[in-house]
Amino acid sequence: MANEIVDFLKRIPYFGRLSAPTLADVAGRASLRSYARRELILLEGEPAQAVYFVVSGQVRVYKVSAGGREQVLDRLGPGAALNLVPVLDGAPNPASATAANAVTLCAIPRDDFLAAIRHYPPLAEAVLADLATRLRRFAALVEDLSFRTVRARLARLLLRQAAQPGRRFTQAEMAAELGTVRDVVGRLMAELQDEGLVAVERHRIIVKDRPALEAMAEV
Repeated sequence: MANEIVDFLKRIPYFGRLSAPTLADVAGRASLRSYARRELILLEGEPAQAVYFVVSGQVRVYKVSAGGREQVLDRLGPGAALNLVPVLDGAPNPASATAANAVTLCAIPRDDFLAAIRHYPPLAEAVLADLATRLRRFAALVEDLSFRTVRARLARLLLRQAAQPGRRFTQAEMAAELGTVRDVVGRLMAELQDEGLVAVERHRIIVKDRPALEAMAEV
């Protein structure tokens, strides 16, 4: 198990610059955890016990309003860090996370991760770079939610889906990605089909007019 964790850690930017003995030390404090599709990984408001790195699968990070509406904040794939902020600041988990499909995570306990950051400057630099990237990503999300219509955000989502044909979203999942409700997504999808921009075939969304969707995505 330890060798498996070492092999994983040395492939991701966080740990790529660490020496072999240092990597072995970090790996010795880590463990692998597996989650089934839709299984809860983290719950908003709970204390942060560890930082996680995605070995395989995809993790869905989201917040839920008092009325039960979801807003997806991020989707994390292999190599990405999960739960970094509360591990660093000691506050509760700021969001919940579930497994979008079968997921394996590498967990490093909070105290061990903080000790590693203090002792190994390359790891601290990698953490800062990752936080900067996340800040830019969340700034882009705020821009989308604040300045683009739901119709424009839907067009952007459909274009992203077309670039990743293996991913399929239900209308409820699309609503969570877009910061709206399922009924709005259903109405807008019907409009796009009537306009000949998309088609739905066997639960798959087919982009019929990419230039029109691209123009709509920028409104």
